[in-house]
Order: sequence, then C-alpha cells, then structure tokens
Amino acid sequence: MIVEYSKSFQKSVDKLSGKTLDTIIKVILEIKSAEYIEEINDCKKLTGFDNVYRIRIGDYRAFFTFHVSIEGKMVKFEYLIARGQVYNKKNISVLRKKD
Repeated sequence: MIVEYSKSFQKSVDKLSGKTLDTIIKVILEIKSAEYIEEINDCKKLTGFDNVYRIRIGDYRAFFTFHVSIEGKMVKFEYLIARGQVYNKKNISVLRKKD
C-alpha cells in the first residue's frame, strides 16, 4: 500500500521515543507490506465513518483514512492521539471533515 502522513501525525511522532516509536515504525512497515486492510493487526473501522480507521499502539491511537483508487490503495495517517483524548467531540468532528 501507499502510505502518506499529515503534518499533524508527523509532529506527534517526532515527539515520541523508545518503545512507542519502535511500535509505530513496525505498524507503518506492516501497512506498507499489506495488500488488504484486513491484514493489518488491531485495525478497526470507526463506526459512522466511511473511510476512517484506527490502530491501537500502546496508549496511543493512530487514525488514518483509507482510499482505493485506480493507481492502488492509499493509507494516509491523519492523527496520532493519546488514548484519553481520542473520542472527544473536537477530535471526532475533525475526523468527520477528513472522511
């Protein structure tokens, strides 16, 4: 799959280190090698959204949009948010705009 990253996601990853950063790198490599969205571990489609998915990474949740086009399948990581802040109204409304 083709993988892209938003500026927000890149900034969040830049602040991390250690085990969490290693896990994020492993998840990204897993997505790049996957042919289908079902092959990605801990990946769930958010209810009420068409193209937004989340992956659990320790105490964080990575949100991404998944689009299938003629050229291939593309995953764009939008946000990396701490678990406690994930499902507040502000973050959900921002994800709806991306969907």
